[in-house]
Amino acid sequence: MRKNLFTLSFILTSLLFSFTSEASFFKKEQKRFIPVDTLYPTALTDTVRLSDTTRLEEILGFALPDSVPMVTNELILDRLSCLQKEIPLQFNPYVRGFVDYFTIRNRKYSRRILSRENVYFPLFERYLAKYGLPNELKYLAVVESALLPKAVSHAAAVGLWQFVPAAASDYKLKINAYIDERMDPEKATDAACRYLRNLHRMFGGNWELALAAYNCGPGNVRKAIKRASGQADFWTIFPYLPKETRGYVPSLTAIIYTMNHAVEHEIVADTILYATLTDTIMINHSLDLKRLSEQLSLDPEELTKLNPEVKKAILPATIRNYPLKVPATHKNQLVANRASILDSCKLPGVVTPSYQNIALANKQATPPVPITKSLPSDSAATDSLQQKEYIVAAGDNLSRIAKKHNVTVAQLLAWNNLTAEDKLFARQKLLLFIPVSSNPLLASNASATEPEPAVQLVSARKTNTTKKSLPKVTQIHTVQPNDTLWSISRRYNDIPVEKIKKLNKLKNNSLRPGMKLVIS
Repeated sequence: MRKNLFTLSFILTSLLFSFTSEASFFKKEQKRFIPVDTLYPTALTDTVRLSDTTRLEEILGFALPDSVPMVTNELILDRLSCLQKEIPLQFNPYVRGFVDYFTIRNRKYSRRILSRENVYFPLFERYLAKYGLPNELKYLAVVESALLPKAVSHAAAVGLWQFVPAAASDYKLKINAYIDERMDPEKATDAACRYLRNLHRMFGGNWELALAAYNCGPGNVRKAIKRASGQADFWTIFPYLPKETRGYVPSLTAIIYTMNHAVEHEIVADTILYATLTDTIMINHSLDLKRLSEQLSLDPEELTKLNPEVKKAILPATIRNYPLKVPATHKNQLVANRASILDSCKLPGVVTPSYQNIALANKQATPPVPITKSLPSDSAATDSLQQKEYIVAAGDNLSRIAKKHNVTVAQLLAWNNLTAEDKLFARQKLLLFIPVSSNPLLASNASATEPEPAVQLVSARKTNTTKKSLPKVTQIHTVQPNDTLWSISRRYNDIPVEKIKKLNKLKNNSLRPGMKLVIS
């Protein structure tokens, strides 16, 4: 049967080639997502015309197998007209090409997404209703990620709704070494709904333009409209859009058609998946999710699947009020033995460093003050170390933070369960151990130590003088691909777009990557 289907696909494709004036029907297929084996047709000419099933059977000389039903353009058009609600479902040869792809060429892909729809569609429908958005938008996540919460694109877009880092920041999705909320189905869906609502308003209520902007950014859609002499219509600006975006809206139409008429095309999911009923527990300390799964007699990957936003299957010691999802069937067991179970699943405790280690760190880093006195005993040193939380600033790196606090990079890594390959993110919290004591030697090395009164007076005077001489700080934003004045204003506490234009003497809304914009 597989061989017959392959032969049929080859004959049909060859036949379609003859119906177009172009050299080929589909250009080279390419994978859009790194972890998703989903192939999309990237181009289809407007001159393609498909004959009905009878005509194809006459040309081929045999009847098409029942497992791959062929339908006429008129039937697809009629079905789409019945499905159309608020979002236009335009039918043309380009859309027909995507319909044939999902119903003939890649039926396996269609079966996979059908098996997952019951896991995520109820969640999508709830948030779409919350924001008053069309229910059909739930199918957009299929086009974006094939309903895989950990999907990653070649452009570093992540999650069910494929947020890039800049857009994630605009919609308050947290990204750090341990958590990536773009992979949290609930938070990402909420953010996607708000983003789609804003795009819909931005393009005057035109859903096709809003969807195109979701894919390639509002700036590219505006440029296409400008090149089309100001005509704000998707099919008019179609030739001026990026290649991937040209197939974005048609593929959404084809997905809506396929998932609603899969049975008529004899496409049935191999298995039907459903969302696991969950409850949450608040976590305020380090935790090994795989060890917790063992304690609860769960599959080793169960908690990781329920909490896809946790990148390393561990939570750090600095985590606070993190709502960990657990199967509702195991909540009572966990509550009854919470202390013993969670304590057994903590990561190896951070060993409080001795003062000798801090002194060694000072020696390896640039020493702030020459050490001229002998070191105190270990017992005294241990009592004089204070745990401190450091908030990572933009541009920080481990070496700079280590030097600033007179510790080693190795200590920072150990205290925070990090590896040398881990990246730091702005507003990430790091755990530090800083020496604090009335001992003069320790005081010289600890920023938190109380100085002598006379020294305090001098320091205060110096601080006041320094403050007076400091120039006014200017905040600069470097324009990234797909940035718009609107998205930049959102990122900086909704500073008015007109203010940004005035500060930078901009005559229009055009931006180019690499531009430096004064924000304040």
